[in-house]
Amino acid sequence: MVWLEHVLYAGLIVILVAATVTDLKHRLIYDRFVLSGLVLTAGVRLLYRPDPWWNYVLTGVTVFLVLFLIAAWTDETSIGGGDVKLFGMLGLAVGFGPFLLLFLSSHVLAALAVLAFKLVQPGKIDKKTEFPFAPFILAGTVLTYVTVHLI
Repeated sequence: MVWLEHVLYAGLIVILVAATVTDLKHRLIYDRFVLSGLVLTAGVRLLYRPDPWWNYVLTGVTVFLVLFLIAAWTDETSIGGGDVKLFGMLGLAVGFGPFLLLFLSSHVLAALAVLAFKLVQPGKIDKKTEFPFAPFILAGTVLTYVTVHLI
C-alpha cells in the first residue's frame, strides 16, 4: 500500500498547482482546494499511514492554530488565510517530519526569490511588498516528495 503515498502526493501537487494559479492571478486560494486535499488525505490515511494517526492530526491542527494566530496577530500581513489553510491541510496529510522539511524549504525558496527580485529590481521590493506564497508551498511540497520518497 506504499503506492498510496505517491497517490497522495500526486493529488496534493495537482491541488497546489491549481491554488498557485489562483494565487498568482487573483491573490486567492479557494476553500475547495483545501477541502479537496482534506478529502484526499482522509481517504489515503484511512487506508495507509506509515506513522501513528495522531502524528498527522497533531501536526495539522497545531500548524493551523499557530499560523492562524500569527495571521490574526499580524492582520494577515505575514501570512494569508489561504496559506494558513494550505499548510494545515499539508500538515495533516504528511505528518511532522515531512511537514517540517516542506515548511522550511517553502520559506527558504521564498526568501531566495525575494533576494533575487531585490537584486534584479532594487527599490521595487520593500518590507511591505506582498507576494503570493502558494508557488513556494508547491515547490516545497515537490521538494519534500522528491527528497522523502524518491531519493
